Amino acid sequence: MKRLGILAGRGELPWIAARAAVAAGEDVRVFCFTNEEPPAEFKSISIKVVLTKLYSSVFKNMKAHNVGKVIMIGKATRDILYDNPRFDLRALLLLARMTNQADTTIFDFASREFEKRGFHIIPQDTHLKHLYLPEGRYGPALKAREIDDISFGMIYAREINRLDLGQTVVAGQLSILAVECAEGTDQCIRRGGGLFRNKGAVVCKVAKTAHDPRFDLPVTGLSTLQSMKESGCRILAIESGRTLVVHHAEFIRTAQKMGISIVSCNPDKSDPKTLTKLCKKAVRV
Repeated sequence: MKRLGILAGRGELPWIAARAAVAAGEDVRVFCFTNEEPPAEFKSISIKVVLTKLYSSVFKNMKAHNVGKVIMIGKATRDILYDNPRFDLRALLLLARMTNQADTTIFDFASREFEKRGFHIIPQDTHLKHLYLPEGRYGPALKAREIDDISFGMIYAREINRLDLGQTVVAGQLSILAVECAEGTDQCIRRGGGLFRNKGAVVCKVAKTAHDPRFDLPVTGLSTLQSMKESGCRILAIESGRTLVVHHAEFIRTAQKMGISIVSCNPDKSDPKTLTKLCKKAVRV
């Protein structure tokens, strides 16, 4: 029987997925391409690989461990490509065939190479559906202007996703203060919140409109809240059913202690009237 391979980037998410997959009866191997050490419980099934050596490291090790299905999950920032990269020859040839190095292009080319070699990439949330936050407001009540900013921000968050720029915008007083690009969510929050310091900026995070569930699902966790607190942001609006929230209960408790409200909503139904109704009553956790 073929094994499930988890191609693990930075953060906790790969290990949460591995734990859930093992509990579901999967025979798991974790292929780590960062310098982070695996948790003790997974050391015996973790294998170090070099992501930029796609053929001579990643594919070679997956084949040796009889992998059939693959989940790609965890942070994979662009420094992996740009800081002292170690490409094998075929990976360099693959990059040369790409029209650009946008995330969508890289994922598309890479997935085809995985499939050619018999590795079937499955959705990131296959074992993580319990991390979705049900629709509603979690935390302090919202003012009318804050609801207007959420509605406004969601429109622009969707638009930057369409352009394959990022997943997050920071909004305030019906203005876009920051747009996420290659630097990542936390830096985007700090830039935008800093411009709106102590006035309660809104952070909006959504998945791509035509999102491929195998890649780059939006994720939020304690680091997002810390960046919001440091930059004076007061509301985090996420897309319900498509944004993974790490450690639900701790996340919501921490947000409430920081005075941050969480709104889980459908961006297609985020007009002010609908949001006002959704946010009228706080969800109890």
